[in-house]
Amino acid sequence: MTIESQKACRSLRSRFIAGIGIMLLPMAILMASAFYSIQNTADSIEHIVTDPVEELIFTKHIENLILKSEIPLYQFLYRGETGDRETFIRVGADIDVSFENVFSSKQLDETEQKLLRAAQTEWQTARRIGESLLSVDNIPESDDLIARTDKFGRHLGRSISFLEEMSLIALSEIRDQRLAAQEIEWQSMGVIAIIFIVGLIIAIIAAISLTHSVIDPIRQLEHTIQRFGKGDLSSRAHHMGNDELGHLASAFNAMAERFQKVQKELDYLSIHDGLTGLYDHGKFHDLVVLELQRTKRYKRAFSLLLIDISNFRSVNETYGNLVGDSVLASVAAKISSSIRPTDVAARHGGDEFAIILSETDQQGAYETAERIATTIADNPLNIGDGKTLDMRVNIGIATYPLHADNETALFAFADQSLHEAKHASIAVKYSAVEGQN
Repeated sequence: MTIESQKACRSLRSRFIAGIGIMLLPMAILMASAFYSIQNTADSIEHIVTDPVEELIFTKHIENLILKSEIPLYQFLYRGETGDRETFIRVGADIDVSFENVFSSKQLDETEQKLLRAAQTEWQTARRIGESLLSVDNIPESDDLIARTDKFGRHLGRSISFLEEMSLIALSEIRDQRLAAQEIEWQSMGVIAIIFIVGLIIAIIAAISLTHSVIDPIRQLEHTIQRFGKGDLSSRAHHMGNDELGHLASAFNAMAERFQKVQKELDYLSIHDGLTGLYDHGKFHDLVVLELQRTKRYKRAFSLLLIDISNFRSVNETYGNLVGDSVLASVAAKISSSIRPTDVAARHGGDEFAIILSETDQQGAYETAERIATTIADNPLNIGDGKTLDMRVNIGIATYPLHADNETALFAFADQSLHEAKHASIAVKYSAVEGQN
Protein backbone atom coordinates (compact mmCIF):
# COMPACT_ATOMS: atom_id res chain seq x y z
CA MET A 1 0.00 0.00 0.00
CA THR A 2 1.38 3.45 -0.91
CA ILE A 3 1.91 6.27 1.59
CA GLU A 4 -0.93 8.21 -0.02
CA SER A 5 -3.25 5.21 0.39
CA GLN A 6 -2.25 4.81 4.05
CA LYS A 7 -2.92 8.47 4.70
CA ALA A 8 -6.30 8.19 2.98
CA CYS A 9 -7.21 5.19 5.14
CA ARG A 10 -6.16 6.94 8.35
CA SER A 11 -8.13 10.02 7.34
CA LEU A 12 -11.21 7.92 6.62
CA ARG A 13 -10.94 6.14 9.98
CA SER A 14 -10.57 9.47 11.83
CA ARG A 15 -13.74 10.77 10.19
CA PHE A 16 -15.64 7.71 11.30
CA ILE A 17 -14.34 8.04 14.88
CA ALA A 18 -15.19 11.73 14.95
CA GLY A 19 -18.76 11.05 13.81
CA ILE A 20 -21.57 10.80 16.31
CA GLY A 21 -22.31 7.26 17.47
CA ILE A 22 -25.82 7.19 16.06
CA MET A 23 -24.40 7.60 12.57
CA LEU A 24 -22.27 4.48 12.72
CA LEU A 25 -25.03 1.89 12.48
CA PRO A 26 -26.92 3.48 9.53
CA MET A 27 -23.64 4.03 7.68
CA ALA A 28 -22.55 0.46 8.30
CA ILE A 29 -25.87 -0.74 6.92
CA LEU A 30 -25.50 1.67 4.02
CA MET A 31 -22.05 0.41 3.09
CA ALA A 32 -22.87 -3.27 3.50
CA SER A 33 -26.10 -3.01 1.51
CA ALA A 34 -24.52 -0.90 -1.20
CA PHE A 35 -21.58 -3.27 -1.60
CA TYR A 36 -23.91 -6.27 -1.59
CA SER A 37 -26.26 -4.76 -4.19
CA ILE A 38 -23.46 -3.56 -6.46
CA GLN A 39 -21.61 -6.87 -6.12
CA ASN A 40 -24.75 -8.80 -7.05
CA THR A 41 -25.29 -6.54 -10.05
CA ALA A 42 -21.65 -6.85 -11.16
CA ASP A 43 -21.75 -10.62 -10.67
CA SER A 44 -24.94 -10.84 -12.73
CA ILE A 45 -23.41 -8.84 -15.58
CA GLU A 46 -20.13 -10.75 -15.34
CA HIS A 47 -22.11 -13.98 -15.60
CA ILE A 48 -23.13 -12.82 -19.07
CA VAL A 49 -19.54 -12.98 -20.32
CA THR A 50 -18.23 -16.08 -18.54
CA ASP A 51 -19.58 -19.47 -19.59
CA PRO A 52 -21.62 -18.49 -22.72
CA VAL A 53 -18.95 -16.09 -24.04
CA GLU A 54 -16.08 -18.49 -23.35
CA GLU A 55 -18.11 -21.25 -25.01
CA LEU A 56 -18.65 -18.98 -28.02
CA ILE A 57 -14.94 -18.15 -28.17
CA PHE A 58 -13.94 -21.84 -27.95
CA THR A 59 -16.47 -22.75 -30.65
CA LYS A 60 -15.21 -20.00 -32.99
CA HIS A 61 -11.65 -21.11 -32.31
CA ILE A 62 -12.45 -24.68 -33.39
CA GLU A 63 -14.29 -23.38 -36.48
CA ASN A 64 -11.25 -21.33 -37.51
CA LEU A 65 -8.95 -24.35 -37.06
CA ILE A 66 -11.28 -26.56 -39.13
CA LEU A 67 -11.37 -23.98 -41.92
CA LYS A 68 -7.60 -23.67 -41.66
CA SER A 69 -7.18 -27.46 -42.06
CA GLU A 70 -8.39 -27.48 -45.67
CA ILE A 71 -5.66 -25.11 -46.86
CA PRO A 72 -2.68 -27.53 -46.49
CA LEU A 73 -4.76 -30.36 -48.00
CA TYR A 74 -5.44 -28.45 -51.21
CA GLN A 75 -1.89 -27.14 -51.26
CA PHE A 76 -0.63 -30.72 -51.02
CA LEU A 77 -2.91 -31.82 -53.85
CA TYR A 78 -1.53 -28.90 -55.87
CA ARG A 79 2.15 -29.08 -54.92
CA GLY A 80 2.63 -32.50 -53.32
CA GLU A 81 5.05 -31.18 -50.68
CA THR A 82 5.67 -33.06 -47.44
CA GLY A 83 5.42 -29.87 -45.41
CA ASP A 84 1.75 -29.48 -46.36
CA ARG A 85 1.04 -33.02 -45.10
CA GLU A 86 2.76 -32.21 -41.80
CA THR A 87 0.83 -28.95 -41.48
CA PHE A 88 -2.48 -30.79 -41.97
CA ILE A 89 -1.55 -33.37 -39.33
CA ARG A 90 -0.49 -30.65 -36.89
CA VAL A 91 -3.66 -28.62 -37.38
CA GLY A 92 -5.70 -31.82 -37.04
CA ALA A 93 -4.04 -32.55 -33.70
CA ASP A 94 -4.83 -29.01 -32.51
CA ILE A 95 -8.48 -29.49 -33.47
CA ASP A 96 -8.71 -32.80 -31.57
CA VAL A 97 -7.16 -31.21 -28.47
CA SER A 98 -9.55 -28.24 -28.73
CA PHE A 99 -12.57 -30.55 -28.86
CA GLU A 100 -11.39 -32.46 -25.80
CA ASN A 101 -10.67 -29.21 -23.91
CA VAL A 102 -14.24 -28.05 -24.45
CA PHE A 103 -15.64 -31.40 -23.29
CA SER A 104 -13.48 -31.43 -20.16
CA SER A 105 -13.58 -27.77 -19.11
CA LYS A 106 -17.05 -26.53 -20.06
CA GLN A 107 -20.41 -27.32 -18.44
CA LEU A 108 -22.45 -28.23 -21.52
CA ASP A 109 -26.11 -29.18 -21.50
CA GLU A 110 -27.38 -32.24 -23.34
CA THR A 111 -28.12 -30.38 -26.59
CA GLU A 112 -24.70 -28.72 -26.66
CA GLN A 113 -22.97 -32.04 -25.95
CA LYS A 114 -24.81 -33.69 -28.84
CA LEU A 115 -23.93 -30.85 -31.22
CA LEU A 116 -20.28 -30.82 -30.14
CA ARG A 117 -20.05 -34.61 -30.40
CA ALA A 118 -21.65 -34.52 -33.87
CA ALA A 119 -19.20 -31.78 -34.96
CA GLN A 120 -16.30 -33.86 -33.61
CA THR A 121 -17.52 -36.99 -35.43
CA GLU A 122 -17.86 -35.13 -38.74
CA TRP A 123 -14.39 -33.64 -38.30
CA GLN A 124 -12.84 -37.03 -37.54
CA THR A 125 -14.44 -38.47 -40.67
CA ALA A 126 -13.15 -35.53 -42.72
CA ARG A 127 -9.68 -35.93 -41.18
CA ARG A 128 -9.52 -39.63 -42.13
CA ILE A 129 -10.48 -38.77 -45.70
CA GLY A 130 -7.91 -35.97 -45.73
CA GLU A 131 -5.17 -38.24 -44.39
CA SER A 132 -5.99 -40.82 -47.08
CA LEU A 133 -5.61 -38.11 -49.73
CA LEU A 134 -2.37 -36.93 -48.14
CA SER A 135 -0.95 -40.46 -48.28
CA VAL A 136 -1.11 -40.51 -52.09
CA ASP A 137 2.24 -39.62 -53.66
CA ASN A 138 1.02 -39.00 -57.21
CA ILE A 139 -2.42 -37.50 -57.36
CA PRO A 140 -4.23 -38.75 -60.52
CA GLU A 141 -6.78 -36.70 -62.37
CA SER A 142 -9.80 -38.87 -61.72
CA ASP A 143 -13.43 -38.73 -60.76
CA ASP A 144 -12.48 -40.67 -57.62
CA LEU A 145 -10.20 -37.85 -56.44
CA ILE A 146 -12.92 -35.26 -57.01
CA ALA A 147 -15.47 -37.41 -55.19
CA ARG A 148 -13.17 -37.93 -52.20
CA THR A 149 -12.27 -34.26 -52.06
CA ASP A 150 -15.96 -33.35 -52.24
CA LYS A 151 -16.75 -35.85 -49.47
CA PHE A 152 -14.01 -34.28 -47.34
CA GLY A 153 -15.60 -30.86 -47.89
CA ARG A 154 -19.10 -32.08 -47.04
CA HIS A 155 -18.01 -33.57 -43.72
CA LEU A 156 -16.03 -30.43 -42.95
CA GLY A 157 -19.05 -28.29 -43.76
CA ARG A 158 -21.33 -30.35 -41.55
CA SER A 159 -18.87 -30.10 -38.66
CA ILE A 160 -18.84 -26.31 -38.99
CA SER A 161 -22.65 -26.30 -39.23
CA PHE A 162 -22.96 -28.10 -35.88
CA LEU A 163 -20.50 -25.64 -34.32
CA GLU A 164 -22.54 -22.74 -35.72
CA GLU A 165 -25.62 -24.16 -33.98
CA MET A 166 -23.66 -24.17 -30.72
CA SER A 167 -22.70 -20.54 -31.34
CA LEU A 168 -26.35 -19.59 -31.80
CA ILE A 169 -27.23 -21.31 -28.51
CA ALA A 170 -24.45 -19.38 -26.74
CA LEU A 171 -25.65 -16.08 -28.22
CA SER A 172 -29.20 -16.84 -27.07
CA GLU A 173 -27.93 -17.55 -23.54
CA ILE A 174 -26.03 -14.24 -23.52
CA ARG A 175 -29.18 -12.32 -24.49
CA ASP A 176 -31.32 -14.09 -21.87
CA GLN A 177 -28.78 -13.61 -19.10
CA ARG A 178 -28.29 -9.98 -19.97
CA LEU A 179 -32.03 -9.35 -19.56
CA ALA A 180 -31.98 -11.17 -16.21
CA ALA A 181 -28.96 -9.13 -15.08
CA GLN A 182 -30.68 -5.88 -16.02
CA GLU A 183 -33.72 -6.84 -13.94
CA ILE A 184 -31.49 -7.58 -10.93
CA GLU A 185 -29.68 -4.31 -11.52
CA TRP A 186 -32.88 -2.27 -11.37
CA GLN A 187 -33.86 -3.98 -8.12
CA SER A 188 -30.41 -3.27 -6.69
CA MET A 189 -30.64 0.36 -7.72
CA GLY A 190 -33.96 0.69 -5.92
CA VAL A 191 -32.53 -0.74 -2.70
CA ILE A 192 -29.46 1.45 -2.91
CA ALA A 193 -31.58 4.55 -3.53
CA ILE A 194 -33.65 3.93 -0.40
CA ILE A 195 -30.58 3.26 1.74
CA PHE A 196 -28.85 6.33 0.37
CA ILE A 197 -31.78 8.58 1.27
CA VAL A 198 -31.88 7.38 4.88
CA GLY A 199 -28.12 7.26 5.32
CA LEU A 200 -27.42 10.65 3.82
CA ILE A 201 -30.04 12.39 5.99
CA ILE A 202 -28.28 11.13 9.11
CA ALA A 203 -24.71 11.35 7.84
CA ILE A 204 -24.90 14.90 6.48
CA ILE A 205 -25.24 16.32 10.00
CA ALA A 206 -21.85 15.09 11.18
CA ALA A 207 -19.70 14.16 8.22
CA ILE A 208 -20.01 15.94 4.88
CA SER A 209 -16.47 14.86 4.11
CA LEU A 210 -17.56 11.24 4.42
CA THR A 211 -19.97 11.81 1.57
CA HIS A 212 -17.13 12.87 -0.69
CA SER A 213 -14.74 10.10 0.33
CA VAL A 214 -17.10 7.08 0.40
CA ILE A 215 -20.62 7.67 -0.84
CA ASP A 216 -19.76 9.57 -4.02
CA PRO A 217 -17.50 6.78 -5.38
CA ILE A 218 -20.22 4.25 -4.65
CA ARG A 219 -22.77 6.42 -6.45
CA GLN A 220 -20.45 6.81 -9.42
CA LEU A 221 -19.96 3.06 -9.63
CA GLU A 222 -23.70 2.58 -9.33
CA HIS A 223 -24.38 4.96 -12.22
CA THR A 224 -21.63 3.36 -14.26
CA ILE A 225 -23.20 -0.09 -13.86
CA GLN A 226 -26.61 1.37 -14.68
CA ARG A 227 -25.36 2.97 -17.89
CA PHE A 228 -23.59 -0.24 -18.83
CA GLY A 229 -26.77 -2.24 -18.31
CA LYS A 230 -28.69 0.18 -20.55
CA GLY A 231 -26.27 -0.40 -23.41
CA ASP A 232 -23.48 2.17 -22.92
CA LEU A 233 -20.69 -0.40 -23.18
CA SER A 234 -17.98 2.27 -22.96
CA SER A 235 -18.93 3.06 -19.33
CA ARG A 236 -16.05 2.47 -16.91
CA ALA A 237 -15.62 2.90 -13.17
CA HIS A 238 -13.14 5.64 -12.20
CA HIS A 239 -12.68 4.78 -8.53
CA MET A 240 -9.40 2.84 -8.69
CA GLY A 241 -8.28 2.95 -5.03
CA ASN A 242 -6.70 0.06 -3.16
CA ASP A 243 -9.74 -0.60 -0.97
CA GLU A 244 -12.60 -3.04 -1.52
CA LEU A 245 -14.48 -0.54 -3.65
CA GLY A 246 -11.39 -0.08 -5.81
CA HIS A 247 -11.04 -3.83 -6.28
CA LEU A 248 -14.70 -4.05 -7.23
CA ALA A 249 -14.31 -1.20 -9.73
CA SER A 250 -11.25 -2.91 -11.25
CA ALA A 251 -13.16 -6.20 -11.57
CA PHE A 252 -16.08 -4.41 -13.21
CA ASN A 253 -13.80 -2.62 -15.68
CA ALA A 254 -12.08 -5.88 -16.64
CA MET A 255 -15.44 -7.56 -17.17
CA ALA A 256 -16.73 -4.60 -19.19
CA GLU A 257 -13.67 -4.74 -21.49
CA ARG A 258 -14.29 -8.42 -22.22
CA PHE A 259 -17.98 -7.91 -22.87
CA GLN A 260 -17.40 -4.89 -25.14
CA LYS A 261 -14.90 -6.85 -27.21
CA VAL A 262 -17.37 -9.69 -27.74
CA GLN A 263 -20.19 -7.23 -28.49
CA LYS A 264 -18.12 -5.53 -31.21
CA GLU A 265 -17.52 -8.90 -32.83
CA LEU A 266 -21.23 -9.75 -32.66
CA ASP A 267 -22.15 -6.35 -34.12
CA TYR A 268 -19.77 -6.94 -37.02
CA LEU A 269 -21.14 -10.42 -37.70
CA SER A 270 -24.72 -9.13 -37.62
CA ILE A 271 -24.27 -6.97 -40.75
CA HIS A 272 -21.52 -8.79 -42.68
CA ASP A 273 -21.48 -12.00 -44.71
CA GLY A 274 -19.25 -14.52 -42.96
CA LEU A 275 -17.77 -16.01 -46.16
CA THR A 276 -16.94 -12.89 -48.21
CA GLY A 277 -16.68 -10.20 -45.52
CA LEU A 278 -19.02 -7.95 -47.54
CA TYR A 279 -22.20 -6.38 -46.17
CA ASP A 280 -25.18 -8.72 -46.00
CA HIS A 281 -28.56 -8.34 -47.74
CA GLY A 282 -30.32 -6.46 -44.92
CA LYS A 283 -27.58 -3.91 -44.29
CA PHE A 284 -27.18 -3.27 -48.02
CA HIS A 285 -30.85 -2.35 -48.43
CA ASP A 286 -30.55 0.08 -45.49
CA LEU A 287 -27.57 1.72 -47.23
CA VAL A 288 -29.51 1.99 -50.50
CA VAL A 289 -32.28 3.87 -48.66
CA LEU A 290 -29.71 6.25 -47.13
CA GLU A 291 -28.07 6.79 -50.53
CA LEU A 292 -31.47 7.59 -52.08
CA GLN A 293 -32.15 10.17 -49.37
CA ARG A 294 -28.74 11.75 -49.84
CA THR A 295 -28.90 11.92 -53.63
CA LYS A 296 -32.46 13.31 -53.56
CA ARG A 297 -31.37 16.03 -51.15
CA TYR A 298 -28.34 17.11 -53.21
CA LYS A 299 -29.88 16.29 -56.61
CA ARG A 300 -27.11 13.92 -57.62
CA ALA A 301 -27.08 10.58 -59.45
CA PHE A 302 -26.00 7.16 -58.25
CA SER A 303 -26.06 3.68 -59.78
CA LEU A 304 -26.90 0.20 -58.57
CA LEU A 305 -25.19 -2.94 -59.92
CA LEU A 306 -26.54 -6.46 -59.51
CA ILE A 307 -24.02 -9.21 -60.30
CA ASP A 308 -24.34 -12.96 -60.51
CA ILE A 309 -21.81 -15.64 -61.40
CA SER A 310 -22.41 -17.49 -64.67
CA ASN A 311 -23.15 -21.20 -64.29
CA PHE A 312 -22.26 -21.14 -60.59
CA ARG A 313 -24.38 -24.20 -59.90
CA SER A 314 -22.12 -26.31 -62.09
CA VAL A 315 -19.14 -25.42 -59.87
CA ASN A 316 -20.76 -26.96 -56.79
CA GLU A 317 -21.94 -29.97 -58.78
CA THR A 318 -18.55 -30.57 -60.40
CA TYR A 319 -15.99 -29.52 -57.81
CA GLY A 320 -17.90 -29.41 -54.51
CA ASN A 321 -19.02 -26.73 -52.08
CA LEU A 322 -15.50 -25.87 -50.89
CA VAL A 323 -14.45 -24.82 -54.37
CA GLY A 324 -17.79 -23.02 -54.73
CA ASP A 325 -17.04 -21.05 -51.55
CA SER A 326 -13.59 -20.23 -52.91
CA VAL A 327 -15.21 -18.88 -56.10
CA LEU A 328 -17.55 -16.66 -54.07
CA ALA A 329 -14.71 -15.34 -51.92
CA SER A 330 -12.51 -14.73 -54.98
CA VAL A 331 -15.24 -12.86 -56.87
CA ALA A 332 -15.99 -10.76 -53.77
CA ALA A 333 -12.31 -9.81 -53.45
CA LYS A 334 -12.06 -8.85 -57.13
CA ILE A 335 -15.24 -6.76 -56.88
CA SER A 336 -13.85 -4.91 -53.84
CA SER A 337 -10.56 -4.22 -55.63
CA SER A 338 -12.39 -2.86 -58.70
CA ILE A 339 -14.51 -0.20 -56.99
CA ARG A 340 -13.76 3.03 -55.14
CA PRO A 341 -13.52 3.32 -51.34
CA THR A 342 -16.71 5.40 -51.41
CA ASP A 343 -18.68 2.61 -53.12
CA VAL A 344 -20.42 -0.18 -51.19
CA ALA A 345 -20.40 -3.89 -52.08
CA ALA A 346 -22.56 -6.64 -50.55
CA ARG A 347 -23.39 -10.28 -50.96
CA HIS A 348 -27.04 -10.06 -51.99
CA GLY A 349 -27.76 -13.78 -51.68
CA GLY A 350 -26.44 -17.09 -53.05
CA ASP A 351 -24.12 -16.27 -55.93
CA GLU A 352 -25.46 -12.73 -56.36
CA PHE A 353 -23.66 -9.53 -55.36
CA ALA A 354 -24.80 -5.89 -55.32
CA ILE A 355 -22.92 -2.59 -55.46
CA ILE A 356 -23.83 1.05 -54.73
CA LEU A 357 -21.83 3.42 -56.97
CA SER A 358 -22.16 6.81 -55.30
CA GLU A 359 -22.41 9.88 -57.54
CA THR A 360 -22.10 7.72 -60.66
CA ASP A 361 -24.21 8.18 -63.78
CA GLN A 362 -25.10 5.51 -66.35
CA GLN A 363 -21.87 5.89 -68.33
CA GLY A 364 -19.73 5.61 -65.20
CA ALA A 365 -21.71 2.54 -64.12
CA TYR A 366 -21.06 0.86 -67.50
CA GLU A 367 -17.32 1.57 -67.16
CA THR A 368 -17.22 0.14 -63.63
CA ALA A 369 -19.22 -2.94 -64.68
CA GLU A 370 -16.80 -3.54 -67.58
CA ARG A 371 -13.83 -3.19 -65.23
CA ILE A 372 -15.29 -5.70 -62.78
CA ALA A 373 -16.19 -8.23 -65.49
CA THR A 374 -12.74 -7.94 -67.08
CA THR A 375 -10.89 -8.29 -63.77
CA ILE A 376 -12.81 -11.45 -62.90
CA ALA A 377 -12.48 -12.97 -66.38
CA ASP A 378 -8.75 -12.23 -66.63
CA ASN A 379 -7.91 -13.80 -63.25
CA PRO A 380 -8.97 -17.46 -63.12
CA LEU A 381 -9.09 -19.16 -59.73
CA ASN A 382 -6.34 -21.65 -58.84
CA ILE A 383 -8.12 -24.73 -57.43
CA GLY A 384 -5.02 -26.88 -56.91
CA ASP A 385 -3.52 -29.85 -58.72
CA GLY A 386 -2.26 -27.52 -61.45
CA LYS A 387 -5.77 -26.46 -62.44
CA THR A 388 -7.47 -23.08 -62.72
CA LEU A 389 -11.13 -22.21 -62.94
CA ASP A 390 -12.44 -19.64 -65.42
CA MET A 391 -15.05 -17.25 -63.98
CA ARG A 392 -17.57 -15.03 -65.74
CA VAL A 393 -20.24 -12.71 -64.35
CA ASN A 394 -23.45 -11.09 -65.60
CA ILE A 395 -24.14 -7.52 -64.49
CA GLY A 396 -27.39 -5.55 -64.37
CA ILE A 397 -27.32 -1.73 -64.09
CA ALA A 398 -29.87 0.78 -62.79
CA THR A 399 -29.20 4.51 -62.38
CA TYR A 400 -31.10 6.99 -60.22
CA PRO A 401 -32.99 9.05 -61.29
CA LEU A 402 -32.63 8.00 -64.95
CA HIS A 403 -34.24 4.56 -64.56
CA ALA A 404 -36.18 4.78 -61.29
CA ASP A 405 -36.84 7.16 -58.39
CA ASN A 406 -37.38 4.76 -55.46
CA GLU A 407 -35.74 1.69 -53.95
CA THR A 408 -38.24 -0.92 -55.20
CA ALA A 409 -38.27 0.36 -58.77
CA LEU A 410 -34.48 0.69 -58.80
CA PHE A 411 -33.96 -2.94 -57.77
CA ALA A 412 -36.63 -4.07 -60.23
CA PHE A 413 -34.90 -2.27 -63.12
CA ALA A 414 -31.48 -3.63 -62.13
CA ASP A 415 -32.91 -7.14 -61.85
CA GLN A 416 -34.50 -6.86 -65.30
CA SER A 417 -31.22 -5.54 -66.67
CA LEU A 418 -29.41 -8.51 -65.13
CA HIS A 419 -31.94 -10.89 -66.67
CA GLU A 420 -31.37 -9.36 -70.10
CA ALA A 421 -27.60 -9.54 -69.62
CA LYS A 422 -27.81 -13.27 -68.93
CA HIS A 423 -29.70 -13.93 -72.16
CA ALA A 424 -27.70 -11.49 -74.23
CA SER A 425 -24.30 -12.97 -73.36
CA ILE A 426 -22.80 -16.21 -74.57
CA ALA A 427 -23.16 -18.86 -71.88
CA VAL A 428 -19.74 -19.69 -70.46
CA LYS A 429 -19.44 -22.96 -68.60
CA TYR A 430 -16.94 -23.46 -65.82
CA SER A 431 -13.89 -25.39 -66.96
CA ALA A 432 -10.75 -26.49 -65.20
CA VAL A 433 -7.56 -26.05 -67.25
CA GLU A 434 -3.92 -26.69 -66.60
CA GLY A 435 -2.32 -23.70 -64.84
CA GLN A 436 0.21 -21.57 -66.67
CA ASN A 437 3.70 -21.49 -65.21
